[in-house]
Amino acid sequence: MRVSFFDKRLIHGANGEGGREAEHPLRRRIAVLTLSNITLQVLGFLYRMMLARLAGSEALGLQSLVMQVYAIMVSVCISGMNVAVITSVSGFPPREREAGVRRIARGAFLLFLLLFLAMALPLFVLRGSIARRLIGDPAAGVSIVLVLGCILLTGAENILKSIHIASGRIPRTAISELLEQSVRFLLVFLLLKSSRSAEDHTSVALITAGMLGSEFVSVSFLSVSYKKLFTGGSVPKPRRKDVSAGVSALVRVLVPAALTSISGTVFASASALLLPGRLALAGYTRQQALAAIGALNAVAMPIVMLPMTFVGAVSVAIMPEITGADSKGDFGRAALLVKRSIISAAAAVLFINLPALPFLGRAAGALFGLVPTRESFRLLTLFAGIIYLQIVTTSILNGLMKQRTVLGLAIFGESLQLVLILLLAARPGLHIYGYLIAKCIGEGLRLLIASVYLRRLLKSGFRFKPKVN
Repeated sequence: MRVSFFDKRLIHGANGEGGREAEHPLRRRIAVLTLSNITLQVLGFLYRMMLARLAGSEALGLQSLVMQVYAIMVSVCISGMNVAVITSVSGFPPREREAGVRRIARGAFLLFLLLFLAMALPLFVLRGSIARRLIGDPAAGVSIVLVLGCILLTGAENILKSIHIASGRIPRTAISELLEQSVRFLLVFLLLKSSRSAEDHTSVALITAGMLGSEFVSVSFLSVSYKKLFTGGSVPKPRRKDVSAGVSALVRVLVPAALTSISGTVFASASALLLPGRLALAGYTRQQALAAIGALNAVAMPIVMLPMTFVGAVSVAIMPEITGADSKGDFGRAALLVKRSIISAAAAVLFINLPALPFLGRAAGALFGLVPTRESFRLLTLFAGIIYLQIVTTSILNGLMKQRTVLGLAIFGESLQLVLILLLAARPGLHIYGYLIAKCIGEGLRLLIASVYLRRLLKSGFRFKPKVN
């Protein structure tokens, strides 16, 4: 069956009016996530304002380097697991959901612990060398140890959160996020306030300690929720054979999804760690480079990416919906979800980012006391539009079990970005703008290829798509 991308017959899906009725829970979930994300953004702005005033831009630049360790650990141990858990749980029929969730949960926690230990032990042993040679501050080793503790709790939190999302319990994940960010704000504020004259590496350690405390609160809340929702009733505990089956199902999705996240994070971390040196070749001092990176990551980027409150909600909500529709053979509904999610992402940049562009400098000055250049905001706005579409497209492909395709696209886009950053950021006429230009080109070409592939899938009626990628 060949179907136009905008065929209005798809509105009812394969099940007639049921396709339209199914839109209402999805819209409510997107609305809840969007409102939650907006609240989190407000908290995030206040949090970054507090960090900028109490810690300073150089400490924020050092923190961004330390957090590359966090990002690498997340990519290896957590990001792929999120995709695997959501798609695995979404494929269970309602009558099998509780037993399936418990099986998947046990397998996911087992796999996460194995991955965490494999990554954490070398990082702990080599923390001094990493702090000295890669981060450039030997005292940052304390922060690396705290980051490992954060990862352990974050992994448990994300497994529980993915189970709730796939089961349609999105409001509980929203409450968890709000609790976590509120506690983080309070803890970090109190720690920094009590150490106003602390050196940069001490401020970073205090910020990371606040993160650790907030993660404990979130994990506690989701654990209680999981116990109430999925461990009652007459469903027996999973047998060892069932857990092994759950692990196998997870691994089929986890491996390519994790490799995608790993490749993206490794390339991004390499870019972040190499960027100060490339800016030095363009004429920056180390202090100027850290300040520029801090202003870009902690001031300009959060303001420009504000519509991610909506786009992120769409991408989270549609993945389990597309997996569920595809597992039932409901091509019409899956295609409708693809169309609407892409339109939503495009609308975010057209109706929010572009009209807001002339006012971003004033907003940055009022909120953070720092004003990045107009050219930075223009390039970031272009980058935001590309990223919105790419995030949604990636969620669609993951929902359709095309993790290997997503992996190939990630390697292509990220490797191209790294090469361009090395070339452009060292040029005196481009410097930090060369970094942004490189990201736009790399992500833009990746999005173009993904869009062509997805359109081909839609036109074919998913006929050439295997059930498990």
